[in-house]
Amino acid sequence: MKRASKQIKNAALLLAMIFFIASCAASSTGTTAKAKKKAYDPTGSWEYYVDTPDGGSGGTMTISGSPGAYTGTLSTDQFGTLELTGLDVVDTNMTATIEVMGTGADIEVAFDGDTFSGVVYLGEDAFPMEGKRTSK
Repeated sequence: MKRASKQIKNAALLLAMIFFIASCAASSTGTTAKAKKKAYDPTGSWEYYVDTPDGGSGGTMTISGSPGAYTGTLSTDQFGTLELTGLDVVDTNMTATIEVMGTGADIEVAFDGDTFSGVVYLGEDAFPMEGKRTSK
């Protein structure tokens, strides 16, 4: 009788371990699926403002395309429409270059939903930039 009781306990323990291992495997698979969230999509029109010593500059940034093939422009109140060259988006970070009066300026921004903040680097100067999406 003791032997049968011990065998039943061992079988129950073995089953409990199998269920535990199976549930851990299912949980880690679910975690992996949750980790694969949808990539951030920066496309649309963005109202932006760059703070400069001259009082600042604003306009509309337009981004179109898809991951790996984004294109964009900055419509400025001082320099007309400027093409965003080398536009790259990784996660929620964008880098691009514009040409302002024959000089290259680098743009680095971090998107947070429908807003962004970043910096425009022109030579040795760095100017804060911020914006919000006005349409997708």
